[in-house]
Amino acid sequence: MMYYPMFFDPTYFLVLIGIVISMIASARVKSTFAKYDAVRNANGMTGAEAAQRILNQNGIYDVAVVHVSGTLTDHFDPASRQVRLSDTVYGRRSVAAVSVAAHECGHAIQDATHYAPLALRNGIVPGSLS
Repeated sequence: MMYYPMFFDPTYFLVLIGIVISMIASARVKSTFAKYDAVRNANGMTGAEAAQRILNQNGIYDVAVVHVSGTLTDHFDPASRQVRLSDTVYGRRSVAAVSVAAHECGHAIQDATHYAPLALRNGIVPGSLS
Protein backbone atom coordinates (compact mmCIF):
# COMPACT_ATOMS: atom_id res chain seq x y z
CA MET A 1 0.00 0.00 0.00
CA MET A 2 1.38 3.40 -0.99
CA TYR A 3 1.39 6.34 1.35
CA TYR A 4 1.32 9.87 0.00
CA PRO A 5 2.40 13.07 1.68
CA MET A 6 -0.28 14.88 3.66
CA PHE A 7 -3.03 16.50 1.51
CA PHE A 8 -1.85 14.83 -1.71
CA ASP A 9 -3.97 12.40 -3.61
CA PRO A 10 -3.11 11.19 -7.12
CA THR A 11 -6.73 11.64 -8.20
CA TYR A 12 -6.06 15.40 -8.06
CA PHE A 13 -4.41 14.88 -11.45
CA LEU A 14 -7.76 13.80 -12.90
CA VAL A 15 -9.37 16.97 -11.58
CA LEU A 16 -6.52 19.04 -13.01
CA ILE A 17 -6.90 17.37 -16.41
CA GLY A 18 -10.65 18.12 -16.36
CA ILE A 19 -10.00 21.77 -15.52
CA VAL A 20 -7.45 22.12 -18.33
CA ILE A 21 -9.80 20.52 -20.88
CA SER A 22 -12.63 22.81 -19.76
CA MET A 23 -10.43 25.88 -20.08
CA ILE A 24 -9.32 24.89 -23.58
CA ALA A 25 -12.92 24.27 -24.67
CA SER A 26 -14.06 27.60 -23.22
CA ALA A 27 -11.25 29.46 -24.99
CA ARG A 28 -12.14 27.82 -28.30
CA VAL A 29 -15.81 28.73 -27.98
CA LYS A 30 -14.97 32.34 -27.13
CA SER A 31 -12.48 32.72 -29.99
CA THR A 32 -14.85 31.16 -32.53
CA PHE A 33 -17.68 33.38 -31.30
CA ALA A 34 -15.46 36.48 -31.59
CA LYS A 35 -14.44 35.50 -35.13
CA TYR A 36 -18.02 35.12 -36.38
CA ASP A 37 -19.40 37.99 -34.31
CA ALA A 38 -17.63 40.24 -36.83
CA VAL A 39 -19.58 38.68 -39.74
CA ARG A 40 -23.07 40.07 -40.41
CA ASN A 41 -25.67 37.42 -41.24
CA ALA A 42 -27.18 37.48 -44.74
CA ASN A 43 -30.75 38.42 -43.77
CA GLY A 44 -29.84 41.00 -41.12
CA MET A 45 -31.88 39.39 -38.32
CA THR A 46 -30.92 39.86 -34.69
CA GLY A 47 -30.40 36.87 -32.44
CA ALA A 48 -33.77 37.56 -30.79
CA GLU A 49 -35.59 37.79 -34.13
CA ALA A 50 -34.00 34.55 -35.32
CA ALA A 51 -34.93 32.78 -32.07
CA GLN A 52 -38.55 33.90 -32.29
CA ARG A 53 -38.79 32.79 -35.92
CA ILE A 54 -37.31 29.37 -35.18
CA LEU A 55 -39.69 28.82 -32.28
CA ASN A 56 -42.71 29.90 -34.33
CA GLN A 57 -41.73 27.75 -37.31
CA ASN A 58 -41.66 24.77 -34.96
CA GLY A 59 -45.08 25.54 -33.50
CA ILE A 60 -43.70 26.66 -30.14
CA TYR A 61 -45.65 29.71 -28.99
CA ASP A 62 -45.40 29.31 -25.21
CA VAL A 63 -41.65 30.05 -24.97
CA ALA A 64 -40.56 33.67 -24.56
CA VAL A 65 -37.31 35.08 -25.90
CA VAL A 66 -35.84 37.38 -23.24
CA HIS A 67 -32.69 39.43 -22.76
CA VAL A 68 -30.21 38.69 -19.95
CA SER A 69 -27.03 40.52 -19.10
CA GLY A 70 -23.61 39.02 -19.59
CA THR A 71 -21.49 37.51 -22.31
CA LEU A 72 -22.37 34.05 -23.59
CA THR A 73 -24.75 33.47 -20.68
CA ASP A 74 -27.42 32.21 -23.09
CA HIS A 75 -29.63 29.30 -22.08
CA PHE A 76 -33.09 27.77 -22.30
CA ASP A 77 -34.98 27.55 -19.00
CA PRO A 78 -37.63 24.83 -19.27
CA ALA A 79 -39.19 25.75 -15.91
CA SER A 80 -40.01 29.35 -16.92
CA ARG A 81 -40.38 28.53 -20.64
CA GLN A 82 -37.81 31.15 -21.69
CA VAL A 83 -34.95 31.29 -24.14
CA ARG A 84 -32.58 33.75 -22.47
CA LEU A 85 -30.15 35.51 -24.78
CA SER A 86 -27.16 37.51 -23.55
CA ASP A 87 -26.01 41.01 -24.49
CA THR A 88 -23.72 39.56 -27.17
CA VAL A 89 -26.59 37.67 -28.85
CA TYR A 90 -29.98 39.31 -28.25
CA GLY A 91 -29.66 42.45 -30.37
CA ARG A 92 -26.68 41.56 -32.57
CA ARG A 93 -26.97 40.80 -36.28
CA SER A 94 -23.93 38.55 -36.59
CA VAL A 95 -23.59 34.97 -37.74
CA ALA A 96 -22.43 34.10 -34.22
CA ALA A 97 -25.49 35.69 -32.56
CA VAL A 98 -27.94 33.86 -34.80
CA SER A 99 -26.05 30.58 -34.30
CA VAL A 100 -26.17 30.81 -30.52
CA ALA A 101 -29.86 31.77 -30.64
CA ALA A 102 -30.58 28.77 -32.89
CA HIS A 103 -28.69 26.48 -30.51
CA GLU A 104 -30.77 27.61 -27.53
CA CYS A 105 -33.98 27.20 -29.55
CA GLY A 106 -32.83 23.66 -30.27
CA HIS A 107 -33.10 22.97 -26.55
CA ALA A 108 -36.64 24.40 -26.53
CA ILE A 109 -37.54 22.15 -29.47
CA GLN A 110 -36.06 19.14 -27.67
CA ASP A 111 -38.16 20.00 -24.62
CA ALA A 112 -41.33 20.41 -26.72
CA THR A 113 -40.80 17.05 -28.44
CA HIS A 114 -39.95 15.27 -25.19
CA TYR A 115 -36.51 14.26 -26.45
CA ALA A 116 -35.50 11.28 -24.27
CA PRO A 117 -31.81 12.17 -23.69
CA LEU A 118 -32.89 15.66 -22.56
CA ALA A 119 -35.41 14.20 -20.13
CA LEU A 120 -32.68 11.95 -18.74
CA ARG A 121 -30.28 14.88 -18.40
CA ASN A 122 -32.94 17.00 -16.66
CA GLY A 123 -33.56 14.16 -14.24
CA ILE A 124 -29.87 14.01 -13.34
CA VAL A 125 -29.12 17.76 -13.39
CA PRO A 126 -32.32 19.79 -13.12
CA GLY A 127 -32.26 23.44 -14.17
CA SER A 128 -31.43 25.57 -17.16
CA LEU A 129 -29.93 24.31 -20.39
CA SER A 130 -27.06 26.11 -22.04
